[in-house]
This record gives sequence, C-alpha cells and structure tokens, in this order.
Amino acid sequence: MNNKRNSFTNRKGALLLSNAFFQKFMFIFFVILILLISWLIWHRPQHLLVISDMNTGEILWESDIKQGETFFHEYIHSVEKSPVKEVFQYSSTGEVMTMESWTKSFGAGMPYQREGDVEMKDGYYVMKNLNRPVHGGALRMKPSSLYPHTFSFRDQTIYLSKEPFVTKIIEINVIDLPWWEGFIRSFKLK
Repeated sequence: MNNKRNSFTNRKGALLLSNAFFQKFMFIFFVILILLISWLIWHRPQHLLVISDMNTGEILWESDIKQGETFFHEYIHSVEKSPVKEVFQYSSTGEVMTMESWTKSFGAGMPYQREGDVEMKDGYYVMKNLNRPVHGGALRMKPSSLYPHTFSFRDQTIYLSKEPFVTKIIEINVIDLPWWEGFIRSFKLK
C-alpha cells in the first residue's frame, strides 16, 4: 500500500513540476514573441520612395526611405539643351524638399532668382541649401527618350528615359505605409 502511495505522490509531484515548467516556458515564449513583434514593427520601413504612373497609379519602382535621405535626377533641359541636376531630401517633417539645383546656364524654365548659397563648381551654377518644399508634395514629369534622364537613390541609378518610364507622366513621391504593410514588408526585405 505504501508503494502505491509513493507512486501516486511521485506522479503528482512530476505532474506539478512539468506544469510549472510549461508555464515558465509559455511565459518566456510570449515575452520573446512580443519583443520580436515590437522589434519588427519598430524597424520596418515606414516610408516608401516611389515612382508611379500618374495616370494609372501603377508603381514602376519603389524603395524604402528614411527621413534625411536624399535622391536626385539629372536631365538635359529641353529648351536650353544643357544638363540639370536637382537634389531632393525627404525631410524630418515628412516633406520632399528641394535642396540643390545644378545648371550650366540660366534661361527659359531655369532658375532666375538667387536662392540659398550659390557657387560655381565644375562649370555648374550650384544653388545649395534651398530647403524649399516641392510644390504639391511630389515631383511630376514626362521623361523623353530624346535625351538621357536619370534618377538616383543610394547606390542605384534608373534611366527614366527608357521603359517603363519613358513617355508616361510619372510622379516621384514618398508614401507612408500602414503599420501592417510595413510589418509584412519587413519579412520580404530580408
């Protein structure tokens, strides 16, 4: 009888011990899960730099962007037939700002006022520190195949004068992602 009692007590103790282990395991599992989800939400791309077809809304190119990062485009001006480079920044206020304008001449459709800091560099008139919000919040243009037109961000250069961008009215803009889409993208970007 005593053996039966000890056997029952041992099984009950083992059951209590395994239940305590399971509770500790579940607690640690949920803490790690919450920390992981919080980290993914915190580190997800929150903003996308996109080039889209203005008529259809189709996104032709995209990349995550952080506040303070810059991008630029270079083209040959259709009237002046001279190169132009415009530098933009996604500001800490969430606006796309014109920061610099590089031109080799002044004329129709070119800068006509002295703004920011002006200097000559490599044959260009460079206007820096413009800090001017882009009108309407987005850049809109219709690239042509007649002259090279490029868009550069980080270490990537895209030819806007080629398909799928050429002859379309395109919009370059920064869009905010809903938290759930950013969460999903955090898995896709790795």
